[in-house]
Amino acid sequence: MTEAGARILTIFSPSWRGGAGRFVREMSVAIAASGVRTTLISPLAEPETEDAGHFGVERIYLAQGKAGQGSIFARALGALGRVARTFPLLARQRRISPWYLVTMTDWLPVKLLQFMWIRLLGGRLIYVVHDATPHAWTFPRPLQGLEGAMLRWSYHLATQLVTLTGAAARELENRYGIVRQRISIIPHGAYHSGTPQPMRGDNIVLVFGMLRRNKRTLETIEAMQLLPEDSPLRLIIAGVPHADDPGYWQECQAALRHGHARIHTEIGFVSDERVAQLLDECDAMILPYEDFNSASGVASLGVFSERLLLCTDVGSMGELIEGGLEPLAVARPVTALSVLDALKAFADLPVQTRRDMAARSRAALTEHLSWQRIGKLYQALLSDQPGTGA
Repeated sequence: MTEAGARILTIFSPSWRGGAGRFVREMSVAIAASGVRTTLISPLAEPETEDAGHFGVERIYLAQGKAGQGSIFARALGALGRVARTFPLLARQRRISPWYLVTMTDWLPVKLLQFMWIRLLGGRLIYVVHDATPHAWTFPRPLQGLEGAMLRWSYHLATQLVTLTGAAARELENRYGIVRQRISIIPHGAYHSGTPQPMRGDNIVLVFGMLRRNKRTLETIEAMQLLPEDSPLRLIIAGVPHADDPGYWQECQAALRHGHARIHTEIGFVSDERVAQLLDECDAMILPYEDFNSASGVASLGVFSERLLLCTDVGSMGELIEGGLEPLAVARPVTALSVLDALKAFADLPVQTRRDMAARSRAALTEHLSWQRIGKLYQALLSDQPGTGA
């Protein structure tokens, strides 16, 4: 038995770039800073300078994914090799400590096998759940019942579940039958992009991140097209279409063919350097989400870049509003007209008022979303768990 059983943790995730990879690295660094001896099993970050190994986290590297590059055979072979390597690595870590924290996981059948392997090893599994129910099912329609059953099983295999919002915790209880005592709520930390650049007042509104149906990008496009001809607003859409629902972006593209002079798109992976440029260029980020119970990393990025948010109150946005976020509200149910109302209200705001609202939001949420605080919450969660010996 180790002297500090609960203070030794293996974090495992295949994510390595974009917001998902950044979440894994920031969380690992925060947990290590709280005094937990932490090993992170994941691919090397892109760019490499962002890797958690530079900040006192022990690293075991997996191969990076192909990110859609190369033939289907080459991508499948690479993924198979990476997945196969995880099993002996997880077994090796069990000799050090029983505690594993897993998030941003592999494809559901692979995740299920990894979870079963950890439990067969006698491991104790903390699973950080970002979306209790997927935004789009991966399996063909006749097999979606099986997919739902596998998802439920993965939750019941975990020793403890962590959600980023209270809404997601309630969904795990009500839809998947998880006992409330097995769920902890720890928020998504703030993504700091350095010293915020002054809002320029160029009237640019940004849609950023994964382009999913529940983010209502189509309604945002339609709202922009309903603005008066003399409106100063412009829209930038930057991100990657959801892989399991490619038809949604096709619907958005069809709408863009009908008058889109004020809308600029950058479809594909957005590098950290370009993200910083986009944040400098925009005055606001628009998040008219529906059917959303998780945390929005995009929202925290906007808050700590001192950009105004135009958003609904679902998921983490509602909890941020309770914590002091000052947004411009998008009314629900989200339609092109409700988004249009928010855009018009934004256009009417003086630039200094926008700046003041954004600054107050950042100040109010700095402590609540600090990674230092979040690391301590994970440390406390580990300390409270029974059976912490190796």
